[in-house]
Amino acid sequence: MTPDTVEVYDSPRSPSTRRHRDAPVGARAAERDAMASRERASRRSLAAIGLLVVVVVVVVASSLSSSTPRATRRDDYVDDDAHRAAFERARTRARSPSASRAGGMYADILADPRARFEFASDRGEHALVTGGAGFIGAHCVERLLAAGYAVTTIDNMSRGNGGAIRTLREMAPEGSFRAVYGDLGRRDDVAEAFGNTNKRVDVVFHFAAIAYVGESMVDPLRYYSNITANTVTLLSVMNEKGVQKMIYSSTCATYGNVEKLPITELTPTKPINPYGKSKFYAENAIKDYARANPKFHSAILRYFNVFGSDPEGKIGELPRADLRRHGRISGACFDAAMKNIDKLTVMGTKHPTRDGTTIRDFIHVVDLVDAHIAVAKKKKFDNPPALYNVGTGKGVSMREFVETCKKVTGVDIKVHYQNEPRPGDYAEVYANVDKIEHELGWKAKYTDLYESLSHAWAFRKNIVDNRWD
Repeated sequence: MTPDTVEVYDSPRSPSTRRHRDAPVGARAAERDAMASRERASRRSLAAIGLLVVVVVVVVASSLSSSTPRATRRDDYVDDDAHRAAFERARTRARSPSASRAGGMYADILADPRARFEFASDRGEHALVTGGAGFIGAHCVERLLAAGYAVTTIDNMSRGNGGAIRTLREMAPEGSFRAVYGDLGRRDDVAEAFGNTNKRVDVVFHFAAIAYVGESMVDPLRYYSNITANTVTLLSVMNEKGVQKMIYSSTCATYGNVEKLPITELTPTKPINPYGKSKFYAENAIKDYARANPKFHSAILRYFNVFGSDPEGKIGELPRADLRRHGRISGACFDAAMKNIDKLTVMGTKHPTRDGTTIRDFIHVVDLVDAHIAVAKKKKFDNPPALYNVGTGKGVSMREFVETCKKVTGVDIKVHYQNEPRPGDYAEVYANVDKIEHELGWKAKYTDLYESLSHAWAFRKNIVDNRWD
């Protein structure tokens, strides 16, 4: 059809339609132009209205976001605005291997996982350690390096310490330690950490996790994502890369409130808080994956209350200030002794225990990581996964712990004993460690509470300005 021809589909035809059809061609063209002009004006009006609606929606959404909870994103797992900004700078830096020291908060200590790294030829097996900037992970890296391993660690620094990585880099023999920036919630980061070296990964030590019971009660989805979902991502990448050995860092919180003590590996698992549940679900993911993959072998270590530091005081525990309200009692004791806080609060004094406070099995961090390394050295991976409790086999009450802390620090710490217990807490937990002693020949060495606390206090006193970054 030509531009001068008008085809009419309306039926029945209205008078205006008939006039349009019957009018001369020139008149019809003029009328068509007028109609087109009106349509364009109408579209402009609608566009303006649509733009106005969008602006209103954005403004309202911004207003609501400041007063109501928002849907949790992966990046929201970084806890405060300042650290989130540092996290983003570090992520940007990690994607640029040539970035300078000033390119990000951790540019001088964490490498881009895509950057090539050559391990020295005298290094033994290649261990990938998740969460190597964390309290337990850093101690494991230290012990693995001393044992001759080649070590890669991946950490997003959301809860780790830059000081731990810097110290490890200073201690590590040349060509033995590769520290990369990455998030277990991002599959590409994990996949890159497994590659780009001259040694394939032989075994994974999986420590990376957030680990505060009280926080898990307030924000359970963060825990299921960070612990359970991230473990699934890690297993998926291991499957892709053909890595068949894992040692998983689990917890006695999977047992919950038990009816009979001490806790053995056969004690029923009834976790009562999201932290314990998310760890238990991660264990199940590992077991199910092993069931479907006969070549995969692993060990699950359920350990009790970790504290202490390496005896030389080079590595220890120091959470960021905004996280210390969730932290372990040893850190809180030291904060009180150093006058960083007015008093130490012990929650729960009405428990059915010998002094009313909770009772825990305190395991020294060096003993704990040595148990992991004993699994690797003795090749006690299994399918179904091997399961071990890691503790001392005896319980210490919070009141006893605080009194020992006072002696170690030499400070008469002000203590507030609060009757109300911590949400999601349980009264008494200590381990039976016969299985790990029998099968691995492992036994806790640092069982004297005063000595172990002295290790941690020596480290803490050496930290300037309460920052270890």
